[in-house]
Amino acid sequence: MKRACGSRTEDGLYLCVNVSPYGKPIEYFLLDPTKPCDLKPFRTPIIVEGKEHNDIAIYVGKQFYPFVPDFIEECRIQGISRRIPKNFPFERLTPYKSRMFFVHERAIPKFDYHTERACPRKIKHSGKCGDTCVFDLWHLSALEKIKEKHEVAVLDEDHVVVTTPSVKYSVNIPEKPQINLEQKKTYKYQIGFFACFFVGHLEYVNKEKKIPENLKKRIKETNFDVKAVTE
Repeated sequence: MKRACGSRTEDGLYLCVNVSPYGKPIEYFLLDPTKPCDLKPFRTPIIVEGKEHNDIAIYVGKQFYPFVPDFIEECRIQGISRRIPKNFPFERLTPYKSRMFFVHERAIPKFDYHTERACPRKIKHSGKCGDTCVFDLWHLSALEKIKEKHEVAVLDEDHVVVTTPSVKYSVNIPEKPQINLEQKKTYKYQIGFFACFFVGHLEYVNKEKKIPENLKKRIKETNFDVKAVTE
């Protein structure tokens, strides 16, 4: 299935999150509240040094996923994988102990808003910048439409349906600010962390399911499992 950021690349190496029918729902791995950070947009994942295990920071580009729920709803259906350079130091990560922290430029709204629903985790949020309920980001995504990337269609006075290149989902319209899709108003946000998943395994995309010997050797010296997949 095609993702909003495109299809997987032939001979690409991907860092993946494992899934299981006995695992936790994706909401379990969202950071609530979202965490502000001073990072600038970056392409290659960043290793974050830790005392026991290193973690990794991954940037989710708003040019492909204009809003946080666009990415999460796609992950709910297609799983999580991130392409990494073949020379990426994955040996510095530990499967099932290292964590993937995801970053988005629209993780923290810097405007006044109000949604009807209380936090599903029953956390009392102040509503101020730096104390954003991650679940509010679904409702706030109703406020803006972005052609071909984040289309918003009003269903009734309380709901909209959001359509992206890979998924479709419906959300409640926030009480404040008032939705006005024709105004093309842009709301300000702050970059921040919004989700955290455990690193699982590696996947190598090749139509013949062949992994280069030098890459095989590197992976063999780690605790990573690797799967050769056609797409």
